[in-house]
Amino acid sequence: MHPETKSVPTKTKLSILAVGLLSFVGILVETSMNVTFPTLIKTMGVTLDTVQWLTTAYLLVVTIVMSTTAYMLKRFNPRPLFLYAVAICLIGGLLCLFAPSFPILLAGRLLQAVATGISTPLMFQIIFARVPHTQLGVYTGFASVIVSLAPALGPTYGGVLTSIWSWRAVFIGILPLLVIIAALGATTITGKAAGVGQQRFDYLGMVILAALFAGIVLAFNGAGTYGWTGSSFWLWLAGSIVIALVFAIYARKEPVSCLTTASLNYPCSGYGC
Repeated sequence: MHPETKSVPTKTKLSILAVGLLSFVGILVETSMNVTFPTLIKTMGVTLDTVQWLTTAYLLVVTIVMSTTAYMLKRFNPRPLFLYAVAICLIGGLLCLFAPSFPILLAGRLLQAVATGISTPLMFQIIFARVPHTQLGVYTGFASVIVSLAPALGPTYGGVLTSIWSWRAVFIGILPLLVIIAALGATTITGKAAGVGQQRFDYLGMVILAALFAGIVLAFNGAGTYGWTGSSFWLWLAGSIVIALVFAIYARKEPVSCLTTASLNYPCSGYGC
């Protein structure tokens, strides 16, 4: 049950802030990188079609990881899960900072996408489990403001650092913030995972769903590169339709459990039970 007191402990407020800032960092870097594309094309020797995967692949991985968080939030305690997300965000940032080539840069961005995919659902999980019903609107709005500020500040942040220094400065700027976020979350995030009981993680369902998302992205990427009449678009579109049918048949035969965030039991998630 949710606590019925009207006040929210400072520790809870700080835990929400810590996880929200981790999501903020992920989205800030994602929008900052968009303005560095012309520089990256020159320095990395890649085409625009290639460099745009820094955004496309990032968002694709975020979507896929978010589809698994219902299981993760029930399986793992919130503090270790948060620290894991911070650690891979930090590792990804270091990879990007020292990346000698585009594939290494992309790998670092994908690691940071995993962190964002974990932190955003975790933030709302803490809110729904620890905040009284009467203040849910205030705190969900507060969390949304933290996240929504990142796309607004990202282009300015990336543009200024790139113009006065280098695109690598985008990743230097977030390193001190990640250390502060890790310390703040480690001291304020508490609670236990609710446990998954007899439920199991549906690996096959996740693979099919990830393939569906990837197929849709590749289809529209093909349309952008070769046009709507190009064979690339229609082949990937046809493949996506086939995968969607396979997923529908699979879901009817074996309902997907512990896969999407829609199955989360917020009122009794291990924080306020």
